[in-house]
Amino acid sequence: MRSKLIVLIFLLNGLVLKAERTDSTHISFNGQVTAWGIGQFQNPFGIQFGGRFVPTLTGNFALATQSNIDFEASMNINGTANFSGLQYDSVMGQLKPYRVWARYLGQNWELRAGLQQINFGSAKMFRPLMWFDGLDVRDPLQLTDGVYGLLGKYFFQNNANIWLWGLIGNKNPKGYEFYGTAQWKPEVGGRLQMPVGTGQIALSTNYRKIQVRNWESNIWNDQTLLNEGKIGLDGKWDVGIGLWFESSVTLTQKYTFNPYPIQDAWNVGADYTFGIGNGLGMTVEYFRYHVGLQFLTGGTTLNLIGSMFTYPVSILDNLSAMIFYVPDPQLWCNYVSWSRIYDNWSLYVIGFWNPDNFQLLNVQAQGNNLFAGKGIQLMVNYNF
Repeated sequence: MRSKLIVLIFLLNGLVLKAERTDSTHISFNGQVTAWGIGQFQNPFGIQFGGRFVPTLTGNFALATQSNIDFEASMNINGTANFSGLQYDSVMGQLKPYRVWARYLGQNWELRAGLQQINFGSAKMFRPLMWFDGLDVRDPLQLTDGVYGLLGKYFFQNNANIWLWGLIGNKNPKGYEFYGTAQWKPEVGGRLQMPVGTGQIALSTNYRKIQVRNWESNIWNDQTLLNEGKIGLDGKWDVGIGLWFESSVTLTQKYTFNPYPIQDAWNVGADYTFGIGNGLGMTVEYFRYHVGLQFLTGGTTLNLIGSMFTYPVSILDNLSAMIFYVPDPQLWCNYVSWSRIYDNWSLYVIGFWNPDNFQLLNVQAQGNNLFAGKGIQLMVNYNF
């Protein structure tokens, strides 16, 4: 709690300080204010009103050795109110750090420490390599929680690059994880990306210790630490159309109260822009997610086919649609959106037509499934 107050005071000071700029130093205060309303056409009619404020303080300091230091500190202040018809249902408010990191970088390397976003991979809609974030393709603002850690990157002259990271203090589940990381136990990993022909291929890995509770024990904090390793392989190429694949396999130490020691996820996709009008963009992906006692077989499997279409109506307006199909059981999820983007303002109207009780794999979903059934979302966003 103390760290949150320190960061908040630090950010509020930016409100009374003018942005400072010199030849070697630049400090600025900016942010994002968002308001939305969601209506679900169900019985009773579901309504949610919400708002979010993300104040952000950034700085950049140039050094004499062809390197520089930059930082970002921001908060996520948000709240929602839910109604069932005219009946008040629930209210939620939250204040927490969003990004708090500092980075030291040179010509071909960088080192970043703090609360930051770490994401990588080639997939666009369904991401097997969503290890450390919860980005939702349906969110036009693409906001996600970060992780605490240290990330280093080195870039070679042939466009190859290597990442190394160490994370600590991230006890909540991330990505497709079922269990959080053991409190104050570090997790470590890395990624090597190499150019191959007209594209690239990358190998990623991560290791951590997880906490699994003994549900048959009468002791509330009776938990067991298990080893968990992840390995991922992804690649993408431009061969007239964009092609990619992405995969991830998670192996967890076997234990009586861990029913899913093996998780594997696979994605293949393609995109292309057709010369229709201002250019119709189309993206298609196939995603397979499996958990069980064996690799690929047994347990529970979800197959998902997704398509996304985008069309720029004008310089300001854009139309898009997403259609997701689940073969077993046969389910369709449909989203249509219109957006208008100004210099600082963004307006969004999103319509959805989905099954009442089905929720896509969305690891950071909290509370109600806001895209269940049929409904509409209105959103206004202001960047300053």
